[in-house]
Amino acid sequence: MAVSELAYNPFLPEMLADPYPVYRRLREEDPVHYSDVVRAWVFTRHADVVTAIADPRFSSDRSRARKYKGGRSSSPGTFLTDPPQHTRIRALTTKALTPKVIESMRARVEVVVEELLDRMSRDDEADIIDEFAYVLPMTVISEIIGAPSSDHDRFQRWGRAFAGAQDHLYSGRSQNTAGGEMVAYFLELIPKRPDGLVSALLDVTDGDDRLSDAEVIEVLVSLLFAGHETTVNLIGNGLLALLRNRDQFERVRDENVERHCVEELLRYESPAQIIARSVAQDMEWDGRTLREGDALVLLLGAANRDPAQFDDPDTLDVGRAPNQHVAFGHGPHFCLGAQLSRLEGRVAVPALVRRFPDMRLLEDEADWRTTVVLRGLNSLRVKVR
Repeated sequence: MAVSELAYNPFLPEMLADPYPVYRRLREEDPVHYSDVVRAWVFTRHADVVTAIADPRFSSDRSRARKYKGGRSSSPGTFLTDPPQHTRIRALTTKALTPKVIESMRARVEVVVEELLDRMSRDDEADIIDEFAYVLPMTVISEIIGAPSSDHDRFQRWGRAFAGAQDHLYSGRSQNTAGGEMVAYFLELIPKRPDGLVSALLDVTDGDDRLSDAEVIEVLVSLLFAGHETTVNLIGNGLLALLRNRDQFERVRDENVERHCVEELLRYESPAQIIARSVAQDMEWDGRTLREGDALVLLLGAANRDPAQFDDPDTLDVGRAPNQHVAFGHGPHFCLGAQLSRLEGRVAVPALVRRFPDMRLLEDEADWRTTVVLRGLNSLRVKVR
């Protein structure tokens, strides 16, 4: 097929089921591709994606693109800005959410995982998404922000709505109201100053500088969304990949590969498939002319299967190292919830495999959600014994 016949359309059913054959052809035939469907340039090679994420000629404010419809995105806005604003907010936030703080949550994550596994062990069958992958990160993030367990249902509803809302920049569909509802929720929560992350964000300073209440709310919205949805997809997608590659399932059960395993699952079936940018100035890129105001789509899922970066990239190898994937982005806009998601994955996935060593899929076809920015499952039915 000629290059001119190749078009990136993430909304096709076959793309939702398995986007990787199209990703491969784009990398090989038209790696800097213009898609009339999403009205954006599409980058697919690992080197291009890594460079573009951190290149100041591309703006993180996606709404600067000419093709953008409506008002500003309903997505969290604090981290969709450029330096120096983004740099300042990120620096203050990471003072409150340090790697040490994240690692201190390990014991609680381990307890929640064991409780969920105990519940699942009462029956012969289970839905990993509904009974485990959603509940674990929801419980952890709620405790971090000081929210009661009674709010879990609405957090889950908001997360689902937010996941779908990410696609409106590509499909032209109208936005939902999840963002506004979450902001209203945190407006009521902040004055209560619950122990944990909320108090830490309100108290963190850099000289005389501190986060405003509005900035704290945007950080909390970002973390609630990123810290939850990413982990759900990591666990669900990852376990599906392991069950379809039994030799790798056995390696996770029998070998000490927890750290490498999670990185490989992130690479192999990335929870987020797309990062969007807008072109901030005219430029030439690989022989193509990009104009200020053009939209840009960086395909993380394609970059993570690039043979120029990864040996045998379509093969799952839970011991793969090094593994310079871009599942969480790269550079200054690296995903805020990445370390929490990694921690939960490193505890959860090996625990699932070791508790249920005879786990089997109950359905041959994967039940993928219809979202394109975030790739995850509606359900994952398994026989646990």
